[in-house]
Amino acid sequence: MTKQMINMSDFHKFFLGFDRMTPDFFANDPMTGYPRYNVLKVGDNGYRVEVAVPGWDKDDIEITFDKNELRIEGTAKQEAADDEVFVYKGLSGKTFTRVFKVGTNIKLKEATMKNGLLCVDMYQEVPEKEKAKVVQINDV
Repeated sequence: MTKQMINMSDFHKFFLGFDRMTPDFFANDPMTGYPRYNVLKVGDNGYRVEVAVPGWDKDDIEITFDKNELRIEGTAKQEAADDEVFVYKGLSGKTFTRVFKVGTNIKLKEATMKNGLLCVDMYQEVPEKEKAKVVQINDV
């Protein structure tokens, strides 16, 4: 019986807004799976998840943002028309679900899709009471 090891190097890719804990939280390690995606840090407080969805219509993709979770689902399998048969099928087109855990202060800004690239933009809104405080040192 062989043991399956968990690849911890991919673990961080499913958590957004936690990168402030370690500087390399979103290191660009290669990952397989469908659909392929990128996670970008945008400015000081922004994030973007880019998902490659060639051939998909935006009406067949559902995005939900709830309870510290961003979920992107391809809901309709992409198939050939009745009078077509794939000679070679290099684009999967299968239904999919990608789930990203997000920090409590991450807010959804917008989702856009152009030329087969779905972009979900988010930003981090840290309340004043949770921001780091600079402490002045007084003379005694």
